[in-house]
Amino acid sequence: MLDALQVILILLFAPFLQGFIHQVKARLQGRRGASPWQPYREYRKLLGKDRLLSTSASPITRVAPVFIVGLLIAGCATLPALTSSAPLLAGGSFFVFLSLLAFARFATLMLGLDSGSAFAGMGAGRDLLFGVLTEPIVLLSLIAAGLQRAAFSFPSLLAVHASSDIWGKLPATLLVLIALLMVLIVETGRLPIDNPDTHLELTMIHEGLTLELTGRDLALIKWAAAIRQTLWFTLWLDVCLPVGIATTVAPGPLLVALLLWVGKCLLLGLVVAVLESLSAKMRIFLVPRYLSFALTLAVIAILADAAL
Repeated sequence: MLDALQVILILLFAPFLQGFIHQVKARLQGRRGASPWQPYREYRKLLGKDRLLSTSASPITRVAPVFIVGLLIAGCATLPALTSSAPLLAGGSFFVFLSLLAFARFATLMLGLDSGSAFAGMGAGRDLLFGVLTEPIVLLSLIAAGLQRAAFSFPSLLAVHASSDIWGKLPATLLVLIALLMVLIVETGRLPIDNPDTHLELTMIHEGLTLELTGRDLALIKWAAAIRQTLWFTLWLDVCLPVGIATTVAPGPLLVALLLWVGKCLLLGLVVAVLESLSAKMRIFLVPRYLSFALTLAVIAILADAAL
């Protein structure tokens, strides 16, 4: 029951978090900006439109959006947001969660390639390259965090934190924090890596995969992108700032955990919006260097765990 409640919470909150980031960016740029509730209006509008498919589209295009959302819903049940004691899917394993995200990425790539669009093919190639580079960083960062607390699943990681000091190994913790934040920017398609607010060829990566989608399919993919972003935010908070996670299923601690989770997500969204407003689009050939630096931080974090 608690798993279902958490999944519903993430699904409903994800569009608001997306709208909040857009509004903060607009305010920082001197514009009024749309309401944080705007994504909900856009999804409702898209759901009422007809589906138009490319002439080269196969049944993959018809089933992929629903399949992607389903994988991300399973990811919501794997990653703790409110409590570490919930009977989460597959025990909240690091590897199960990353596998679900990897399958969702693969389905998105297939969806883009199935349209036959040159822009989608370009975006798929870039997204696949970045995925190959980011996955080892995430895995090593989670291993480093697990070595700090001798736990390799999210519930056990949070349970250990509840009875110990997360800053006991400050250097390794800071390295993991920075490495995962750098990966979060890449995986959520944010500046300086990608620009989610444009469809220009030179800046398009994730958006290039969805150019041929309309109606319900586009609404599902946009919703999936918002869910994926919320999952990455929650992952970063679980590993780097697991303050306020409930250790029981009592209503009081769960309510406090809910308020703290929403507040931390909005605070991290504010940080991401500020970083985007201060950043210029990075040349795509410099992204591997950027990710190499994050990988170096993750490796040093593991070595710091062994040395301390």
